[in-house]
Amino acid sequence: MECMANSDNVIRAGLTPKLRDIPNLVSGLTYSASLPSKHTVQPTPFLSSSEATLLYDPPVPEFSVLQVKIEPGTTESHPALDGPSIAIVIDGTGSVGWDNDQQSLDVSKGSVFFVSAGIHVKLKASEHQGGELKIFRAFVEVDER
Repeated sequence: MECMANSDNVIRAGLTPKLRDIPNLVSGLTYSASLPSKHTVQPTPFLSSSEATLLYDPPVPEFSVLQVKIEPGTTESHPALDGPSIAIVIDGTGSVGWDNDQQSLDVSKGSVFFVSAGIHVKLKASEHQGGELKIFRAFVEVDER
C-alpha cells in the first residue's frame, strides 16, 4: 500500500520519456548512508482495545493510514475522525456500516469507499467467505484553527 501527499514537486530521474531535470535531481540527493529503519514508519495500535487496526502516522501533516485486519465473522469499530478518509479493500469480503448500523455497504477485494468527517464506522468481515478482511484507510485530521 502506498499513500502519498498531493504534490507537484516531482524531479524526474529518467525512467519515463518525460522531461528529466538532472541538475535538480543531483542537488536534491543526499550521500549519507543510513539504516532503512530511519525511513520506516513503525505502526502503533489505533485503538487500545483492539489489535485489528494499526496506525501508520508518518511525520507529515497531510495524512495517516490505518491498516485493518479483521478475522471472519468479527467486527471492528472506528470512532468518528475529524477529517475525511478513503479506504481500499485489499482482501476478503464484508461490510462497512454507519449511522448506528442503519446503513451499510457490502465490500470485497478491490472496493474503494469514502468516509466523511465525523462518521463512526463499523467494519465487519464475512463469516462464510473465508479469510481476513484487509482494508487500508487513509485519512486526514482537519485542524480547525
